[in-house]
Amino acid sequence: MAIALDHRPVRRAAGTAEAGSLSHLVRDIVERIASAWQRYRVERELESMPFDLRKDIGFRSSNKITR
Repeated sequence: MAIALDHRPVRRAAGTAEAGSLSHLVRDIVERIASAWQRYRVERELESMPFDLRKDIGFRSSNKITR
């Protein structure tokens, strides 16, 4: 089980001059891509840890009971 926290700054009100600008849109898209990439890298690092180490830091073991 992995927990991914995503912190985004508070958006400005729609009445501001920058709210609809192209540069704001591009910056928002770039920030989302960077955030997604960072989450992906963290998840890969956690999943690459040995099972015993992940268990020691609080990850649950997978349920291996097949029905």
